[in-house]
Amino acid sequence: MNDVTVLSAIEHLTQVGTRQQLAEWADAHLIDNSGASSVLIGYGRMQPEFSMTPYFVSSSFPGALIKTFDIQDRYLTMPLLQESRAARSPVMQDLCPDGGGEALWQAMFRQKGFSRVAVAANTEMRDGSTTYLCMTDPKAEAQEGEALRRNLSIMTPILHSVLSRLAFEESQRDKDDPAAVLTPREREILDWIRMGKTNSEISCILGVAVSTIKNHVQRILIKLQVNNRTQAIAKCLH
Repeated sequence: MNDVTVLSAIEHLTQVGTRQQLAEWADAHLIDNSGASSVLIGYGRMQPEFSMTPYFVSSSFPGALIKTFDIQDRYLTMPLLQESRAARSPVMQDLCPDGGGEALWQAMFRQKGFSRVAVAANTEMRDGSTTYLCMTDPKAEAQEGEALRRNLSIMTPILHSVLSRLAFEESQRDKDDPAAVLTPREREILDWIRMGKTNSEISCILGVAVSTIKNHVQRILIKLQVNNRTQAIAKCLH
């Protein structure tokens, strides 16, 4: 990205007001200009408990890798997050086999054909809120690599402000939503229940054990303070 391109990207980023607009911005101003094969943007918190939600995932980002966000160990969940936070700047790493000492996420990314990962993280020390930007196979020539780090270091704090605003606005809208107490996975399962799917059918769709689905359903009923699936659906439709 040259300076004009970066300024244009920043200008359009400050106008983002929805996740859809964020996706349009990422496609037009981030992926195309960096040459990255895929991009994932997440937002969450480092404290009191670590949590991270993908706010944008490009269509080329392998779905299997998004599941790494479900791993509770943040060193496995978020590739290069700690490195970027420690350096206080974007970091880039080549994914070359090193004789067996690589982290789980490195092996997973290499298996998907990626050779390089770039990450930029921005953490607000006051409340632990964190923005995470992961790019695969960005342009890596020395000069372009340094330019990418510089540009990401400029854009990531602004992206953090935008995501913080989106998260706040979404939380305000969720206050009157009974399903707001559910996790994203529980909401997903409730949607399948609403479509008439059985536990066995949902387990096949999501690729998990039936017992896991049953546990999720039980937690949904408890959180919504209802006795059965029909009541759960009715409560979330009002």
